[in-house]
Amino acid sequence: MSFSKTGLRKVKISVAIVFYNLTKDDEKQTLENIERLNSIDSFDFSFYLIDNASPDRKLNIKLPVQIKNVYIKHLEKNKGFGAGHNSILEDIDSDFHIIMNPDININDIAGFIKAINYIQINRDVVMLSPLVRNESDGKIQYLNRKEPTVFDLLIRFLGPSFFPKRQAQFVKKENGYSHIQPDDNATGAFMIARTKVLKSINGFDTRFFMYFEDTDLTKRISKKGKVIFYPYFTVVHGWKRENHSIKGISFMVKSMILYFNKWGWSLY
Repeated sequence: MSFSKTGLRKVKISVAIVFYNLTKDDEKQTLENIERLNSIDSFDFSFYLIDNASPDRKLNIKLPVQIKNVYIKHLEKNKGFGAGHNSILEDIDSDFHIIMNPDININDIAGFIKAINYIQINRDVVMLSPLVRNESDGKIQYLNRKEPTVFDLLIRFLGPSFFPKRQAQFVKKENGYSHIQPDDNATGAFMIARTKVLKSINGFDTRFFMYFEDTDLTKRISKKGKVIFYPYFTVVHGWKRENHSIKGISFMVKSMILYFNKWGWSLY
């Protein structure tokens, strides 16, 4: 058991990042995030870097000698985003667990500490998602979304000119980013969950290979407590998406059908 300089037990936080074809930018960003988070004296971190059976190269991040709390795992088969994260679920022993993408930049350390303190104090909160901004221009990414309907997903796929008011309502553009509020559809780009609760629902539903696994997780974990959007902590997101490719569209449609078959077809 580790203690902070104040003599109090450190809050144990595990962080999981799933990689597929690691880039130099992802490697640099990951090392910077690890360095920043390790600088927080009151938290005891463990980092799990998971290579999701990359075909071109193995995860080969060069860690500084002094870093002892990073664990690297190579998976033999890519079974999807959720399965990659679930692969270390039995290994973690923490108070809170962070699920994050490789293209996330954590530079708001003060906000991060506030977010952990918030979820620690508010014991009815089981998961928290932050405010997310673009890497390129700093604008808000509208990821505090409502629970999806078939209509909402269809018009978003068709483009921003189709039913723009309805699309704005779906992402809560007017009042969804200025104050703490329930989050019905948290983003998998960055989540902070209570580890015991996440384990109790067995993490992600691994039938979702890609897309909707975060929406499904939000719905399932919300049965155990509150899921909160917390705008006083900001992360920067590189926003690497593949749903405009034929393969990406195929994954998205399959996951959408799986989601609505599981939870009921809400058309409008």
